[in-house]
Amino acid sequence: MSWLDSAAKQQSDTWRSQGLERTPAIFRTGQTPVATIDGREYVLFSSSNYLGLAEHPAVTRAAADALNRFGAGPGGSRLTTGTTDLHAQVEHDFARFLGYEDSVFFSAGFMANAGVLQALAGPGTLIVSDERNHASIIDGCRLAKAQGATVRVYSHRDPAHVDELLRGHSGEAIVVTDGLFSMDGTLAPVPELLAVCHARGAALMVDDAHGTGTLGATGRGITEHFSLVDDHPDILVATSSKALGVEGGAVAASAPVAALLRQKARTFVYSTSSTPATCAAVSAAIGVLEGEDSPVPALHRNIRRLAGHLGMGEWQSPIIPVPIGDETQAVNASAALREAGYFVPAIRWPTVPRGAAMLRVTVMATHTDAQIDGLADVISRL
Repeated sequence: MSWLDSAAKQQSDTWRSQGLERTPAIFRTGQTPVATIDGREYVLFSSSNYLGLAEHPAVTRAAADALNRFGAGPGGSRLTTGTTDLHAQVEHDFARFLGYEDSVFFSAGFMANAGVLQALAGPGTLIVSDERNHASIIDGCRLAKAQGATVRVYSHRDPAHVDELLRGHSGEAIVVTDGLFSMDGTLAPVPELLAVCHARGAALMVDDAHGTGTLGATGRGITEHFSLVDDHPDILVATSSKALGVEGGAVAASAPVAALLRQKARTFVYSTSSTPATCAAVSAAIGVLEGEDSPVPALHRNIRRLAGHLGMGEWQSPIIPVPIGDETQAVNASAALREAGYFVPAIRWPTVPRGAAMLRVTVMATHTDAQIDGLADVISRL
């Protein structure tokens, strides 16, 4: 056994002995309310396919048409041979949908967050980041730091702490936050952060991965939720791999910022592009949201129903956390739900802090009342 194999085995054994090993569940069906997982049917309450668009006929038909027209692969990176008219169209559609001048489409939301911070921050730039931001933002901060930027972390959802960290800094500054935090389902105080950024001359970047398609009356996300029509974040990352049911991430921004990203974001310049079929599917998903039969109202109704059963009050996010605390108890609770026919994952360290394990329930527009009521009943009995 080589040193590499030996070191990998030792680390894996240690990880396993600490109860931290995770095994992916294997799906034999799509991410629908009833799915076949590891050979058994479950009612699925863990998917980010919040609106059921992954299986929507308009979305799958658009992907199939593009597949027949362009083939399975994109052909290269965006700046060489990997951009088609469908790539240009999806960027136009995202910009229009979100109310920005332009957008840049990346092959994944992770690559969008990392690429933006790497491209825009350099020596003298101060990045102020929420302590519970997604790993992609953290890695983007690390890339920016390697280029000479300074990174400061502020207390979760605390605009006053942001103001304190910006005070006295006279150069370029970027405040970055998740819009809808992916584990606990809470929302960033975007209006207050905007006020601080305006007062201190900083730019605001919001990763609205889980908010796109779920927040706001028409699913336009965190800005619509807070009615920020004329005063929105400088940069908004809208992921299409969650509520839109496909994959990829769009960075909505001003025309100058978008132009710079196309030249300097390494995850855009040096990565193979998304397939044309992906772009066509995303554009079709946006079209569904803009149509008369948008599934957004159904999602909001289902959120209210489950949140009401669980005593969550006026909950607005499709991510509903059920706090457990102890990691072993959370795993056992998840296993009990599986036994009852419901697939709900246990979230534990290192995804959340030690002692803060939870069940992470996600609601879809396509869930039935009976499925929602049944889950709530089992959780209450647990």
